[in-house]
Amino acid sequence: MRIAIIVGANNISINVAKTLMDKYEIVIVDSNDEACSRAFKALKSSALVYRGGDPGSEDVLSEVGIDKAELFLALSDDDELNHRACSIAVGKGVPIIIARVNNKSNEDLFRELNITSMINVEDLVTSAIEAILTKRVAESIFTDPSTNLSFVIIRVDEKSQIIGKQISYIVDNYEVAVPYVITSGRTIKPSGDYVVEGNDELVIVGPSASINKLIKELSTE
Repeated sequence: MRIAIIVGANNISINVAKTLMDKYEIVIVDSNDEACSRAFKALKSSALVYRGGDPGSEDVLSEVGIDKAELFLALSDDDELNHRACSIAVGKGVPIIIARVNNKSNEDLFRELNITSMINVEDLVTSAIEAILTKRVAESIFTDPSTNLSFVIIRVDEKSQIIGKQISYIVDNYEVAVPYVITSGRTIKPSGDYVVEGNDELVIVGPSASINKLIKELSTE
């Protein structure tokens, strides 16, 4: 079976190992005895947990089979360790190398290694928060990749900043079109001077950047 090496014995590594164990022989490497014990108990006999030594050391990684690894994941919470480990994996010619980057300012260092992929923790958290906020505002979103135009239905809650604004205000300030408004159970084609009310649903079409700007501003109110 193919070998996957994971640097860092943490909850992320454990969950990733569970996902991969059907396709790979998993080896988790960490110098922390307590973290290794938790990983060993969680994975039982489904993965080899190697404790002792520096996971960013070529000797340690060679001992756990990096020369034969087809997948290398540096998932520790230490960017310096992840970078050293990935550098060794690159030198050993591992075909797939994925790194966890905890601090966005370190992205360029990992980019220079020309690894397969980076997973930025800060971006993931930001995206998750934006997704939660977006769901509070947007009923549904569809984007046509060929034109980069998005279609969205915006729910106007009682505290929305666009209550009392005319449709022309939204069109002019966000460079979008509002072809329909759903109000009091009816679907109408609004004129530019239609005044937005609470509980209205606005059907909006426009460039993705404009739609995202509108959703973001409504989400922060």
